[in-house]
Amino acid sequence: MSAKTKRIIAVVGLAVMATASLPAMAMAGGARLYEMTENMKIDSKGKFQRRKATSELFGIADVGTPLCPANLVAIYAPGAKSCTINATGTDSISLSTGLGPVSGKYTVVVQGDNNADSPEFVIAKGVFFGKMDFSPAIVLGIPLGHVTGIITDLNTWKVSPFTGTFRLPFVLPVPDAALFGAMPLPLNPMDNYDVTKTTRPLYLLDDMKNVDAVESSEFGAGWATVKFEISF
Repeated sequence: MSAKTKRIIAVVGLAVMATASLPAMAMAGGARLYEMTENMKIDSKGKFQRRKATSELFGIADVGTPLCPANLVAIYAPGAKSCTINATGTDSISLSTGLGPVSGKYTVVVQGDNNADSPEFVIAKGVFFGKMDFSPAIVLGIPLGHVTGIITDLNTWKVSPFTGTFRLPFVLPVPDAALFGAMPLPLNPMDNYDVTKTTRPLYLLDDMKNVDAVESSEFGAGWATVKFEISF
Protein backbone atom coordinates (compact mmCIF):
# COMPACT_ATOMS: atom_id res chain seq x y z
CA MET A 1 0.00 0.00 0.00
CA SER A 2 1.50 3.35 -1.01
CA ALA A 3 2.00 6.20 1.47
CA LYS A 4 -0.58 8.27 -0.42
CA THR A 5 -3.15 5.49 -0.24
CA LYS A 6 -2.51 5.01 3.48
CA ARG A 7 -3.05 8.74 4.02
CA ILE A 8 -6.35 8.76 2.08
CA ILE A 9 -7.69 5.73 3.93
CA ALA A 10 -6.56 6.94 7.35
CA VAL A 11 -7.90 10.46 6.89
CA VAL A 12 -11.22 9.29 5.46
CA GLY A 13 -11.65 6.93 8.37
CA LEU A 14 -10.90 9.57 11.00
CA ALA A 15 -12.85 12.33 9.26
CA VAL A 16 -16.21 10.78 10.10
CA MET A 17 -15.91 12.56 13.45
CA ALA A 18 -15.78 15.91 11.65
CA THR A 19 -18.88 15.57 9.47
CA ALA A 20 -21.01 17.72 11.77
CA SER A 21 -18.97 20.79 10.83
CA LEU A 22 -19.43 20.36 7.07
CA PRO A 23 -22.28 21.88 5.02
CA ALA A 24 -25.18 19.53 4.36
CA MET A 25 -25.97 18.69 0.75
CA ALA A 26 -29.63 18.32 -0.23
CA MET A 27 -30.08 16.55 -3.53
CA ALA A 28 -33.71 17.48 -4.29
CA GLY A 29 -34.02 20.32 -6.79
CA GLY A 30 -30.52 21.21 -7.89
CA ALA A 31 -27.89 20.70 -10.55
CA ARG A 32 -25.04 18.32 -11.33
CA LEU A 33 -22.10 19.81 -13.21
CA TYR A 34 -18.86 18.17 -14.30
CA GLU A 35 -15.45 19.77 -14.75
CA MET A 36 -14.50 19.13 -18.36
CA THR A 37 -11.26 21.17 -18.41
CA GLU A 38 -9.08 22.97 -15.87
CA ASN A 39 -6.15 25.37 -16.25
CA MET A 40 -4.28 25.77 -12.94
CA LYS A 41 -1.21 27.60 -11.67
CA ILE A 42 0.44 28.21 -8.30
CA ASP A 43 0.85 31.88 -7.36
CA SER A 44 3.66 32.42 -4.85
CA LYS A 45 3.17 36.17 -4.53
CA GLY A 46 2.22 37.45 -1.10
CA LYS A 47 2.49 35.74 2.27
CA PHE A 48 0.91 32.43 1.27
CA GLN A 49 0.89 30.41 -1.94
CA ARG A 50 -2.43 30.24 -3.77
CA ARG A 51 -3.82 27.70 -6.21
CA LYS A 52 -5.51 29.63 -9.02
CA ALA A 53 -7.62 27.80 -11.60
CA THR A 54 -10.17 28.34 -14.34
CA SER A 55 -12.52 25.48 -15.25
CA GLU A 56 -15.14 24.77 -17.88
CA LEU A 57 -18.14 22.89 -16.50
CA PHE A 58 -21.00 21.08 -18.22
CA GLY A 59 -24.08 19.41 -16.76
CA ILE A 60 -27.80 19.58 -16.09
CA ALA A 61 -30.16 21.45 -13.77
CA ASP A 62 -33.64 20.40 -12.70
CA VAL A 63 -36.62 22.30 -14.10
CA GLY A 64 -37.94 24.84 -11.61
CA THR A 65 -34.57 25.68 -10.12
CA PRO A 66 -32.89 29.08 -10.64
CA LEU A 67 -30.63 27.45 -13.24
CA CYS A 68 -33.58 26.09 -15.22
CA PRO A 69 -36.55 28.51 -15.04
CA ALA A 70 -39.82 26.64 -15.54
CA ASN A 71 -41.46 29.50 -17.49
CA LEU A 72 -38.68 29.50 -20.09
CA VAL A 73 -38.64 25.72 -20.38
CA ALA A 74 -42.41 25.78 -21.03
CA ILE A 75 -41.81 28.15 -23.95
CA TYR A 76 -38.63 26.77 -25.51
CA ALA A 77 -38.55 23.10 -24.47
CA PRO A 78 -42.03 21.93 -23.44
CA GLY A 79 -41.95 18.67 -21.53
CA ALA A 80 -38.24 18.83 -20.74
CA LYS A 81 -37.21 17.66 -17.26
CA SER A 82 -33.91 19.53 -17.18
CA CYS A 83 -31.78 22.23 -18.77
CA THR A 84 -28.19 21.93 -19.85
CA ILE A 85 -25.69 24.26 -18.17
CA ASN A 86 -22.42 25.53 -19.66
CA ALA A 87 -20.33 27.36 -17.07
CA THR A 88 -16.90 28.89 -16.57
CA GLY A 89 -15.57 29.21 -13.03
CA THR A 90 -12.43 30.79 -11.55
CA ASP A 91 -11.11 30.31 -8.03
CA SER A 92 -8.12 31.36 -5.94
CA ILE A 93 -7.51 29.00 -3.03
CA SER A 94 -4.97 29.44 -0.25
CA LEU A 95 -2.69 26.41 0.04
CA SER A 96 -2.42 27.22 3.74
CA THR A 97 -6.12 27.22 4.63
CA GLY A 98 -7.91 25.77 1.61
CA LEU A 99 -10.19 28.83 1.55
CA GLY A 100 -10.80 31.38 -1.16
CA PRO A 101 -13.25 33.10 -3.54
CA VAL A 102 -14.93 31.58 -6.57
CA SER A 103 -16.77 33.36 -9.38
CA GLY A 104 -17.88 32.84 -12.94
CA LYS A 105 -20.64 32.87 -15.49
CA TYR A 106 -23.13 30.35 -16.83
CA THR A 107 -25.39 29.83 -19.83
CA VAL A 108 -28.63 27.84 -19.80
CA VAL A 109 -29.33 25.95 -23.03
CA VAL A 110 -31.93 23.54 -24.41
CA GLN A 111 -32.08 21.53 -27.63
CA GLY A 112 -31.98 23.72 -30.70
CA ASP A 113 -31.53 22.67 -34.33
CA ASN A 114 -29.70 19.35 -33.87
CA ASN A 115 -31.16 16.73 -31.56
CA ALA A 116 -28.17 14.45 -32.11
CA ASP A 117 -25.63 16.62 -30.28
CA SER A 118 -25.60 18.44 -26.95
CA PRO A 119 -28.13 21.29 -26.42
CA GLU A 120 -27.12 24.70 -27.74
CA PHE A 121 -30.14 27.06 -27.83
CA VAL A 122 -29.58 29.79 -25.20
CA ILE A 123 -32.56 30.66 -22.97
CA ALA A 124 -30.82 32.37 -20.02
CA LYS A 125 -27.48 33.65 -18.77
CA GLY A 126 -26.11 34.52 -15.37
CA VAL A 127 -23.15 35.00 -13.08
CA PHE A 128 -22.19 33.53 -9.73
CA PHE A 129 -20.01 34.47 -6.77
CA GLY A 130 -19.15 32.57 -3.63
CA LYS A 131 -16.72 31.32 -1.02
CA MET A 132 -14.96 28.01 -1.46
CA ASP A 133 -13.83 25.74 1.35
CA PHE A 134 -11.40 23.24 -0.11
CA SER A 135 -9.72 22.57 3.21
CA PRO A 136 -10.89 18.92 3.24
CA ALA A 137 -8.90 18.30 0.03
CA ILE A 138 -5.96 20.68 0.46
CA VAL A 139 -5.36 20.47 4.21
CA LEU A 140 -6.64 16.98 5.09
CA GLY A 141 -6.31 15.07 1.83
CA ILE A 142 -10.05 14.23 1.70
CA PRO A 143 -11.42 14.40 -1.88
CA LEU A 144 -14.23 16.88 -1.11
CA GLY A 145 -14.81 20.64 -1.23
CA HIS A 146 -17.72 22.95 -0.43
CA VAL A 147 -19.08 26.25 -1.75
CA THR A 148 -21.65 28.76 -0.55
CA GLY A 149 -22.67 31.60 -2.83
CA ILE A 150 -25.26 33.35 -4.98
CA ILE A 151 -26.23 33.25 -8.64
CA THR A 152 -27.71 36.21 -10.50
CA ASP A 153 -29.93 35.73 -13.55
CA LEU A 154 -28.89 38.43 -16.02
CA ASN A 155 -32.33 38.47 -17.66
CA THR A 156 -34.39 39.06 -14.53
CA TRP A 157 -31.65 40.15 -12.08
CA LYS A 158 -33.08 37.65 -9.61
CA VAL A 159 -30.52 36.61 -6.98
CA SER A 160 -30.61 33.07 -5.55
CA PRO A 161 -28.38 31.57 -2.84
CA PHE A 162 -26.88 28.12 -3.35
CA THR A 163 -24.65 25.59 -1.65
CA GLY A 164 -22.47 23.09 -3.44
CA THR A 165 -20.22 20.07 -2.93
CA PHE A 166 -17.25 19.17 -5.10
CA ARG A 167 -16.46 15.45 -5.32
CA LEU A 168 -12.96 14.76 -6.61
CA PRO A 169 -12.48 11.36 -8.28
CA PHE A 170 -9.82 9.08 -6.81
CA VAL A 171 -8.61 5.51 -7.24
CA LEU A 172 -7.27 2.87 -4.85
CA PRO A 173 -4.92 -0.03 -5.55
CA VAL A 174 -6.92 -3.20 -6.13
CA PRO A 175 -5.67 -4.89 -2.89
CA ASP A 176 -7.08 -1.99 -0.85
CA ALA A 177 -10.51 -1.95 -2.50
CA ALA A 178 -11.97 -4.28 0.14
CA LEU A 179 -11.54 -1.53 2.72
CA PHE A 180 -14.43 0.25 1.03
CA GLY A 181 -16.40 -2.90 0.18
CA ALA A 182 -16.58 -4.70 -3.13
CA MET A 183 -15.97 -2.35 -6.05
CA PRO A 184 -18.09 -2.58 -9.22
CA LEU A 185 -16.42 -3.96 -12.31
CA PRO A 186 -14.85 -1.31 -14.58
CA LEU A 187 -17.03 0.29 -17.25
CA ASN A 188 -15.91 2.10 -20.36
CA PRO A 189 -14.51 4.64 -20.90
CA MET A 190 -11.43 3.63 -18.89
CA ASP A 191 -8.76 4.53 -21.44
CA ASN A 192 -6.61 6.45 -18.96
CA TYR A 193 -6.66 3.92 -16.08
CA ASP A 194 -4.96 0.57 -15.54
CA VAL A 195 -7.86 -1.40 -14.11
CA THR A 196 -5.62 -4.37 -13.38
CA LYS A 197 -3.87 -2.29 -10.70
CA THR A 198 -6.51 0.13 -9.39
CA THR A 199 -10.20 0.34 -8.72
CA ARG A 200 -12.28 2.26 -11.19
CA PRO A 201 -12.45 5.97 -10.16
CA LEU A 202 -14.60 6.68 -7.11
CA TYR A 203 -16.44 9.59 -5.47
CA LEU A 204 -16.46 9.89 -1.68
CA LEU A 205 -19.94 10.44 -0.18
CA ASP A 206 -20.85 12.93 2.55
CA ASP A 207 -20.68 10.34 5.33
CA MET A 208 -16.97 9.95 4.46
CA LYS A 209 -17.32 6.19 4.79
CA ASN A 210 -19.05 5.13 1.57
CA VAL A 211 -18.19 5.68 -2.08
CA ASP A 212 -19.95 5.78 -5.44
CA ALA A 213 -18.22 4.51 -8.56
CA VAL A 214 -17.81 7.13 -11.28
CA GLU A 215 -20.37 6.18 -13.93
CA SER A 216 -19.56 6.01 -17.62
CA SER A 217 -21.60 9.20 -18.16
CA GLU A 218 -19.34 11.02 -15.67
CA PHE A 219 -16.18 10.71 -17.77
CA GLY A 220 -14.87 13.35 -20.15
CA ALA A 221 -12.61 12.19 -23.00
CA GLY A 222 -11.67 9.12 -20.97
CA TRP A 223 -10.92 10.95 -17.72
CA ALA A 224 -13.03 10.81 -14.56
CA THR A 225 -14.38 14.31 -13.91
CA VAL A 226 -14.77 16.38 -10.77
CA LYS A 227 -18.50 16.44 -9.92
CA PHE A 228 -20.11 19.63 -8.59
CA GLU A 229 -23.49 19.05 -6.91
CA ILE A 230 -25.54 22.23 -6.41
CA SER A 231 -28.52 22.71 -4.13
CA PHE A 232 -30.86 25.71 -3.78
